[in-house]
Amino acid sequence: MKRIFINIACGNSYVDGWLNFDYAPVSPAVKEANLLGRLPLEDAVSDVVYSSHFLEHIPRRHLAGFLAECFRVLKPGGQIRLVLPDLDELCREYLRQREAGDHEKADFVVLEMLDQCVRTELGGELGAFYESLSRSGTSDMISYVAARSGENLSNVPSEEIAPAWRRALRALRQPRGIWGRLERIYCRTLTLLLPPAFLEQNVSFSEVGERHAWIYDFHTLSNFLEYAGFVSIRRMNFNQSEIEGFPLNTLDVTSTGLPRKGRESMYIEARKS
Repeated sequence: MKRIFINIACGNSYVDGWLNFDYAPVSPAVKEANLLGRLPLEDAVSDVVYSSHFLEHIPRRHLAGFLAECFRVLKPGGQIRLVLPDLDELCREYLRQREAGDHEKADFVVLEMLDQCVRTELGGELGAFYESLSRSGTSDMISYVAARSGENLSNVPSEEIAPAWRRALRALRQPRGIWGRLERIYCRTLTLLLPPAFLEQNVSFSEVGERHAWIYDFHTLSNFLEYAGFVSIRRMNFNQSEIEGFPLNTLDVTSTGLPRKGRESMYIEARKS
């Protein structure tokens, strides 16, 4: 019997033969779904659920419900693999670089950790930093950023960077159709009536899926997984999985053998009892 794999919030990283879901599909191979609602699947139909760099975008109050949905659609004995930024790693790396006196790298880790939590415009300060680094950064810093985040900024024209994730967000998250564009213009116009201080602190024009709602470490996420009913919760390496037939080289490992999402990520697998 064919095993069923599910990829939630897949973006451009969809896998042929899987059930790929996203808010705004980029291919006929991806199904549109409300990822914070009930997934369009029956109970206990899937052998594997995978989601990469989506949990940090979920409002924390909705995380338990999302994991409960993952648990619901998995068969007994089914497995889940989650990839997301690792708060513990980020904190340790920040302290290591600051204590070593490499302040440029320490400052970049701060951007990694905080920019997507607070940004109010498309790309935020991290996007501006990527563009600046692509134009005039040192090879050492460009290599460090690539290792940390998976973003390759070397030998790429600045107009092609924007960076890659920003162009993808523009394509994926733009309001669809004339009514969506008019709605965005209408909303931006209304904000002109707001007091500047309120506008600065409370209104964001960053795109859907661009902001982080929380950052987790292994301990905290393990508690959420246990609450949802998962067992055998384990931290994995980027190039390691206990899921039979999991396509690491498609999803989590680059062609050069590096973590696709950089060293900042953690990889967690668990099982439905």
